[in-house]
Amino acid sequence: MSVKEVEALKQAIIDKKKKLTKKALKEICEEFDKNYIYESTSFENGDFTYEDIVFLLEDHSRQFPDKSEAVRKAIINNFHAIQRVHRLVEDGIQYDENIVKDLHQILVEGIIVGGVYRTRDLFILGAKHVPPTYLKIYSKMDRYFADLNDPELKGLKKAAFAHLQILKIYPFMDANGRLARLLLNYQLELEGFLPISITRNIRDEYYNAIDEYKINKKIEPFTEFIANLEEKRINEFLERN
Repeated sequence: MSVKEVEALKQAIIDKKKKLTKKALKEICEEFDKNYIYESTSFENGDFTYEDIVFLLEDHSRQFPDKSEAVRKAIINNFHAIQRVHRLVEDGIQYDENIVKDLHQILVEGIIVGGVYRTRDLFILGAKHVPPTYLKIYSKMDRYFADLNDPELKGLKKAAFAHLQILKIYPFMDANGRLARLLLNYQLELEGFLPISITRNIRDEYYNAIDEYKINKKIEPFTEFIANLEEKRINEFLERN
């Protein structure tokens, strides 16, 4: 299915939401959040099982002596961040610099200082693209928000840009990947689509599409990548009772 064909399914999402009860919609949202946090965590650390994460989200005080405390905190933080995104979307608020910094601070709460742009240059091991010098972060982010508000940029392409450009700029010292995936879903929901989760088994495809943007300035591969995930998510959603 093409990007345009997937975008045409938005009305089906709206119609289905009208048919489902509030309880059913809440259950679907909660199921997604658990899967999203598990997959997002698995990208960076595979020690926590899905069951571990479900238990932790139900009881934030739960401890795992044999596992990283920083990752345990990151899981809880990611949960708080996605909840914040859902609330902001419900209020129809497009994110700005303050919201991005706030979301980053939530993501790294109790781990590192958050919400502050990096103050040194970075070299990412194995990466084909070198992020811009920290001296250009403010100007790059200003341009990012200006481009994001361009009325010509919309739909799945806008969601793709929201994600990709954050990864290209790499504005913070850590948690840029988690932040970018969060902003991807933020923008998808604002555009009327369903949030998506990127699984580990398609990680290579995910990174290749990102590199196409970073190196060759091609946004289409990643837009098509998320369109495929969105199509699958919509079909699953439409089958729910």
